[in-house]
Amino acid sequence: MRQVTGRSSNNSTIKASIRLASGGRFFSASTLTNVAENGDVVVVVDTPRVTLVTSQIASELAAETILAINGQSLLSDEVAVVSDAVGDKVAVIAVAAEAYKALAERFGDRLHFTTPLLAETHSDEKALVIEASENNYYLRLYNNGLQLAEALELYSCDELLYYVANILEITAIDIPYIYIKGAAKDCVKLLKKYYKVICE
Repeated sequence: MRQVTGRSSNNSTIKASIRLASGGRFFSASTLTNVAENGDVVVVVDTPRVTLVTSQIASELAAETILAINGQSLLSDEVAVVSDAVGDKVAVIAVAAEAYKALAERFGDRLHFTTPLLAETHSDEKALVIEASENNYYLRLYNNGLQLAEALELYSCDELLYYVANILEITAIDIPYIYIKGAAKDCVKLLKKYYKVICE
């Protein structure tokens, strides 16, 4: 299975950002056609089939091996991609092979992949950040830097509350706030019974 790696884009101008949903549902032909002909194209992959590792680990192990170790072995219709580094971390992501092929043929080496797990909002605080899109939830726990990053497929606010409570109990980090973004806002009422919540 092909491993696709990111590259440094500090000196490039990002011209387009595309969101790729689980299973490869993300664009029409016109969407790809209308993207600018120069500059980087960043694809935000919306899937729980992702894990963060250090750049060193990503350089030593094949991307599909990293996913398998994390219990997310590639399916027959998937490829593994590696994001650009954010600090010393990269994301290894399972992507629908058909979607990857269409993107790679259209954009070539302009193409970069990322995940909401690599966002760095509130990274200088002690906080839990929850971002969601449909049933995919991205939890990032900070305490003098990133302590935990988890992508989960959840179907109820009760499930989210269960994971939040367990994460905070296991890590023993006393956070002042939970920041909520996206579809996770549907769970604010329940979470507010137990935590201080800020909607963004």
